[in-house]
Amino acid sequence: MYKKTKNTTSVFLKAILFLVMFLFSVSSFSQAPKGKNVIPNPSFEERKSKGSDIKAALPWKGVGTVDYYMKPDKRDISKYKGARTGTSYAGLRFQADYKEYMHVKLLETLEKGEVYEFKMYIRILEAENVTVTVKQLGAFFSPEEFRIGMEFNEEGLVDTTYSKGISGTLNWILIQGDYTANGTEKYMIIGNFRTKMKDDFVKKNKWSLFAFQEAYYYIDDLSLSKKKVEDDSPKYDKEGGVVNWLPNAFHAGKTFEIKNLFFEKGTSKLMSTSNKSLDELVKMLVKNPSTSIQLNGHMDKFGNEEEEKRISKERAKAVYDYLKLKGVTNQIIFKGLGSTQPVAPNDSEDYKAKNRRVEVSILKE
Repeated sequence: MYKKTKNTTSVFLKAILFLVMFLFSVSSFSQAPKGKNVIPNPSFEERKSKGSDIKAALPWKGVGTVDYYMKPDKRDISKYKGARTGTSYAGLRFQADYKEYMHVKLLETLEKGEVYEFKMYIRILEAENVTVTVKQLGAFFSPEEFRIGMEFNEEGLVDTTYSKGISGTLNWILIQGDYTANGTEKYMIIGNFRTKMKDDFVKKNKWSLFAFQEAYYYIDDLSLSKKKVEDDSPKYDKEGGVVNWLPNAFHAGKTFEIKNLFFEKGTSKLMSTSNKSLDELVKMLVKNPSTSIQLNGHMDKFGNEEEEKRISKERAKAVYDYLKLKGVTNQIIFKGLGSTQPVAPNDSEDYKAKNRRVEVSILKE
């Protein structure tokens, strides 16, 4: 009788333990972990057919005839033709009285109060009939699926606005921004959300008075994921309260700009005013000798694409040389990306200064 009671108790306790673990696992999986992309088929590689409409890339839908490409568009003659990654990508067309949208149901409803990081890459089609660029492209997050006549309020938008039109390079341009969810958003819509399309146009040739106005952009590699909350608040030293610009969270996958970095105008020669910031980076790398990094040089758009790339690479190398001179033994590579990844429009000196930068990407901790 005693053994029977003991066994029954043991089975009961195991059942309770199993139930608790099950409920915990369900709770854990019901919420997306930080960094998980909640956009389905974000690069359009999964397809149900060989059709040329975005509906072929499940579960995406389109408004208008949204193009879907499984190989490079024949109209595209630039050296960057084809998808940014993989083989498939999409295309959106905009005219004065016509605009296209593409939309999709997210993998899960966004969580109230969570900050999500949105990214997508776009590229303008360089063709004779593409006579204008648009100032704005982005995403709208909605509790309901797209319908004709729906309103796009500012609270639901993540977009990038270029007052002179989104162009300046034939390479892929990153559109990005943060979005704080209200907890009802189930759908994402990609497009231009201005009320009057023609008011958002910028002529490619200001002298063409009567050309039919059309803009066309390729779309690829979208992502929407919870932003990792990190303590990047300023830190001060003991001596004079000098701000340490380095982020506290120093982990693989993180990218950050080197602050207070100055070069002589139009060159890759470091100015001595950069030393304090670079010395802080030196200290961090010396403390973490197994950390591998990549230095990415960026430039503003000033004309010659090859020249922009050359200067950006030389500036990244200048930082590399400084770190090595100071005894840093970490594995470091450097690249010049030219003006292909602007963080601001190239339409004012302040904005251009933001685009001239060197970033650190942590490859391995």
